[in-house]
Parts: sequence; C-alpha cells; structure tokens
Amino acid sequence: MNIFEALNVFYREDTISDFLMNCFKSSNEFLKRFLNEAKIPIKENASFHIDVRVGLGKNIGTPDLVIRVITKDKVEFIIIENKMAASEGNEQTNRYESCGARSEIAKKYKVSKEECKFHFIFLALDTTVQPKNSTFKFLTYRIFLQGNWLLHNETLKQLFKDFQTKLHHFYVPLNHPCESLNSIELDRNQRKIGWQTILFEAFKFNKELILDWGVTGGAGRSNFLFLISKQHWKSNKPYQETGLAQTFYVHVDTYVNLLNQHSNIKEIGVRFETSPYAPHRKISKLAEYDKFIENKNEFGQRLYEKARKQGLSVKRKNSKLLVMSLPIEALTIRETVQDIKRKFVSIEHCIDEVLGEMKKERLII
Repeated sequence: MNIFEALNVFYREDTISDFLMNCFKSSNEFLKRFLNEAKIPIKENASFHIDVRVGLGKNIGTPDLVIRVITKDKVEFIIIENKMAASEGNEQTNRYESCGARSEIAKKYKVSKEECKFHFIFLALDTTVQPKNSTFKFLTYRIFLQGNWLLHNETLKQLFKDFQTKLHHFYVPLNHPCESLNSIELDRNQRKIGWQTILFEAFKFNKELILDWGVTGGAGRSNFLFLISKQHWKSNKPYQETGLAQTFYVHVDTYVNLLNQHSNIKEIGVRFETSPYAPHRKISKLAEYDKFIENKNEFGQRLYEKARKQGLSVKRKNSKLLVMSLPIEALTIRETVQDIKRKFVSIEHCIDEVLGEMKKERLII
C-alpha cells in the first residue's frame, strides 16, 4: 500500500517538507536537479546545509526550508516556501523576501547580509497559484514526475516512488478538469484546483479583469470562492484613511461547495464592500457606517434597474454586502462556465456605468 495514503500525510506541508529535506540531504544529485529546475546555478565544489521551519520572528514568519550553499568565497541562501493544500498566507512571500527577513537569516547563521546572495522558490501542488512576490521562482510538484531523480537510500527510493504515484493520481484528472468534475470522484483539493483552472482559463484573456480565488469555510463547510473585479471597481485609498462614507469595492463572485461531489454553480453574485474588504461585523459600529450602507443600497438599486432595462434575468439582494444575483442555467460543467462568462459580460458594462454615475455625483471616490 502507498505509505503517503496509508498515513494520510500527502497534503501535510510539514511532513512533505521533512521528506524533501531528507531527499536533499541524501543525494546531492537530487538537490542539484531540483535547483536546476529553478534555474539556480551551483558551483561544483559547493557544500549544502538544509534546515526546515526556520523561524524569523513573529512579523516575518517561518519559511518551510532554508538551504545554505557554501563555497570558498560566498554563502548563498535558498528560501523555499512549500504549499500542498493551502494557498499563500497574507503577504507571505513579500515578508520572506523582505530586507528584514534577509537580515534575520544572516544574523541566525552568523554571516554578513551584504556578502550573501539570496534565492527564493515557491513550490506548490496547485498549478494555478502564483506567488505574490515575483522574485520567487514558481515550481509545481509536476517536476517530480519528469525525468530521473537520483536517490541512494533504499528507503527514500521507495518513499519517493510512492510519492510519485500519489502525484500522478492527483494530477491526471486535472489534465481535463471539466470532464473529471463531471464524471469521477475527486477530493476537495482536486475539485478546488479543477474549478480554479477552468474559471481562470475562461477569463484570463481579458487583461482588464482582476481574478482572485480562495477557500472559505467553518464548521462543516468548505467553499471554493472565485472573484472577478477591475481596478476602477474599488476606491483608490483604504477606508481606514478616508472613512466609510465614500469607500467601495465591487466584485462579481461565485462559489462551489467542495464537500459535495456533485455540487455545481447555481448563481453569480454582485457585492458592494469596503476597500479593502472587511467583514460586516467589523464595520457595523464604525462612524459613517449608515452612509456606506446607503451607498450600497443605491448602487444595488441602480444596477438592478439598469440590468432589467437590458433584459437581464436578475434578482435583487439585500443580505449584508450582496446586492444582486444572476442565475446560472446549465447541466454540465462546461455549460456552467460558458453561462458564467455570458452573464458576467452582460452585467460588467452595467456595473461600469453605475459606478461611473456615482463617482460623478461624488457619492463614492
């Protein structure tokens, strides 16, 4: 039986980081092959030292792996952030790449920061999640399914073979996500990546759009959330600076229940929120909250009227920050995505017009 499956550790980042550390330590060839995938050149006479979960302080965080590459004349650090089931934490890659993080690493290993060179790798199971910080080289676990990865320890060889088998079973259905979501059993992480892939592919060609996604949940809930917005659909300054009276952040979103294998998308919603987003409970007692809700309701009513004039099938909503929904009518995943795209295009111009009117009237800025 596959050891990663038997122990249920395939998605556990700490466990997989420990596994990779042992592979790196066991075989310089394995490590050099990995660094070559990230296009990090290594000198022949270099020695390697690998640590996991190196704490850099509360305000910076704990990178999963730190590799020291030591030669006669210099020390290089390779910082690896490993992601299995999770997405990037708040500003995580920016924190790890910061001047403060570099100083902490140099201090921890008792070297001069000025004499060190730093490299950064974002290694992810999810092929659709790019790191926020562009300095990070983005690698996916698909690399371990290509070519030869030399290990010398027999136990590690068997573990790596099991790991490759799990990777293969994970990725194969995602080569054709529409068909797989329709017809076979997928776990929640595969379903999440499948939906991310097909929705991103549907909208990525419109460079004006800002696409974002993530997972929300609570007790007994796990929903994949996909958001579409534009730069001019949000205030230029945060509401913490300008107050609630004129703040806005509009986006179209939809969600999928990841716990239900046969769940599909039934509607897309239009929301009017603060910029940046804050939960309703955190702003309800702030000054100018009533004015913010007044603007939200005004936006919702104008958008509803404009959409109805365009002959669109819409429902007026007034629950917290949701102002309107558009029903999605489809039987298959492919038809669902096509209808989402059609409905978004139809409401997109209405949103542009309503926000333009409200900006001219100085209701929002």
